[in-house]
Amino acid sequence: MKDEEILRDLSEEIFVDMDSWNKCNPDATFLEIEEKARELASKLEVALIQKSALEREEENWTEKEEGERLTCPNCQIPLVSRGKRTRNLQGAAGREIKLKRTYGTCPNCGTGLFPP
Repeated sequence: MKDEEILRDLSEEIFVDMDSWNKCNPDATFLEIEEKARELASKLEVALIQKSALEREEENWTEKEEGERLTCPNCQIPLVSRGKRTRNLQGAAGREIKLKRTYGTCPNCGTGLFPP
């Protein structure tokens, strides 16, 4: 399934959830409606952040020549790939954002990081 289809399906799910919530909460205040809408919209926000962040990762930084690879911020030595790992971040409304990215370490000082 393409990213656009996933985002479209998620948007539709959010509208359905909001409609359902509205039917179950006919006496909700404006603030309660606003909070629920924000909570549901944060699902879409997470999906958009994940998609955008993963598109920006230099997928093949490990295959570049040593002089062109990303370097350690401390030693300026080219990083060595340690494979793909899942990085867990926290987004708005406490939602978890998971990014599967290439993890690199410095062969000199051992600093490990997810390159930008």
